[in-house]
Amino acid sequence: MRINGTNRPGRVTAAKGGGRKRAASGASGVADKVKVADAAALREKARVMIADMPEVRLERIEEIRDALERGEYDVDSKKVAARIVINALAEHAW
Repeated sequence: MRINGTNRPGRVTAAKGGGRKRAASGASGVADKVKVADAAALREKARVMIADMPEVRLERIEEIRDALERGEYDVDSKKVAARIVINALAEHAW
């Protein structure tokens, strides 16, 4: 269907060329299908990535949080910047 006019309610007409059939089947008919196997593969990949993640050290997180609340946590901005650059370079596929 095609809506004629801009910002005017009311007039709706059927589009030419059987747009309903074309929308249902797509240009080739293949791109419009969803594969369940893709979802399963993504779930498996997520499981592997989670298993490879380092463990969270809750004690260290609590120490840092307490130091922040007391105003005693000092951050070395050069070390933080260096680590950001190192991580960014490691992630990029050169």
